[in-house]
Amino acid sequence: MQIIFHLGAHCTDGGLLLRSILRNRAALAQEGGLVPGPSRYRELLGDISTTLRGEAADQDTEAMVLEAICDDDTADRIVLSNENFLCRAPVALDQNRLYPKAVNSAWLRNCLPSHDVEFAIAIRNPATFLPDIAKLTGAQDAFDELSLGDMLWSEVLHDIHAANPDARMLVWSHEDTPFIWSEVVREITGLDPMIKLEGEFDMLETIMSPDGMTRLAEFVGAHEGMTQSNRRRAVAAFLGAHAISDAIEEEIDLPGWTDATVAGLTELYEEDVVSIQRIPNVTFIEP
Repeated sequence: MQIIFHLGAHCTDGGLLLRSILRNRAALAQEGGLVPGPSRYRELLGDISTTLRGEAADQDTEAMVLEAICDDDTADRIVLSNENFLCRAPVALDQNRLYPKAVNSAWLRNCLPSHDVEFAIAIRNPATFLPDIAKLTGAQDAFDELSLGDMLWSEVLHDIHAANPDARMLVWSHEDTPFIWSEVVREITGLDPMIKLEGEFDMLETIMSPDGMTRLAEFVGAHEGMTQSNRRRAVAAFLGAHAISDAIEEEIDLPGWTDATVAGLTELYEEDVVSIQRIPNVTFIEP
């Protein structure tokens, strides 16, 4: 059985990805996929992983976890999602790095040690990620001491890989999600490309006007068999004409930050994305 842990990250999809996947629960079940409700596993996995502290669960504990998570023991693939799997938002970074507890991803993996495990995570430009984490945690003052040049997602992924060398890692940029949403959902769930996907524009709906969404849906519906590249071009064109300005224009307000700070972090992020694609076992989803 394959177990997919969707790790977030914080301040990316806000739970929308899980909701989109749940919309396809019936189709997934026919393909051997299972998406349990989060109440069945979030607290349980937190308790078990904390108790084990990285040690592999024995057969009885593993069986108990699986029985609690799912009713169907014939499932081939189980998707579990929680932006707090690695840690809660207030400890998502320290002065010198992002997600200092990423190595503890092995604690999750060892809750179900006899099964294949994959990790999925969206990364985000620190220029917008850090201000949103600050708002989420109410810790704006703590950001004065951050070593901004060390805010690298590649270090997070290296830690996950080092702790779980046999696990595939699905990674994508949050900034790309309106264009690759359906690919992300399919990669995580294993849903066949020929099966209709519900909610393929869920993320796009958060940044495009209702009129624009209606026009895009009509256009896509009139051009069945459109390739993914042509679909992305259509999305880009309609988004350019019908974007909700307040949803795509992010106000960055941290003490001492300037335009040069934002530009420097953005350049660092773009270089980091290239580095991430070279990490072993990373599947990077991009437009």
